[in-house]
Amino acid sequence: MMNDKFRIHLLSGNGMRRNQQDAERSKGQKQLLKYAIFYLVVATILIVANQAAKDPMARAHQAETPSNLHLDLSVTKLETNPAESNTAGRGAIVVRFRLTNQGNQPIFYPVSPGTNRAIGQIVYRIAPGADWEPLSVSDLSRSTPGHENVQAHVAWVEMPPGGWADGEYEDPGSPAGDHAYALEVKVAPDGKVSSLLSRAYPIHSN
Repeated sequence: MMNDKFRIHLLSGNGMRRNQQDAERSKGQKQLLKYAIFYLVVATILIVANQAAKDPMARAHQAETPSNLHLDLSVTKLETNPAESNTAGRGAIVVRFRLTNQGNQPIFYPVSPGTNRAIGQIVYRIAPGADWEPLSVSDLSRSTPGHENVQAHVAWVEMPPGGWADGEYEDPGSPAGDHAYALEVKVAPDGKVSSLLSRAYPIHSN
């Protein structure tokens, strides 16, 4: 009688151990399945990213970082005759600029038809931190056509990596505040146009 009870007790203990082993085995299999799913997702992402990098169309539509393009200015104030009245043109400034492509892909910039002279737009702000505004056509001299007129007769020229282009414009020297030059650029002939802004230069009231 005692032996039978002891035997039943031993059999019951063995069954509990088997149940624990089965539970641990099932838990381990679930953990392995989670790892497998994780690595499968990572591999899929890497494959898709690699295919996108190999696609030339995907590269062509990537935005050019501003650090790869530079618009440098050289500002010279014109000598004026004190006897002149305070008309448009008095206190005018001649600004020479150079657009440089230091990226690893070509860019496109607007030019006057039949030339390679880069054309852009003079912008100003009344105080640091204020929004930039384009100068109105009435503020510009005849030698500096307005942006609206330029856009009607614009051509796009390709600039290779390491290329540069020079240009010049006349700033009327008013209104007071900060002035700058903005050029539109894009990374493909049919790509999205983005604006490249030069450094600001101050204009003081007379």
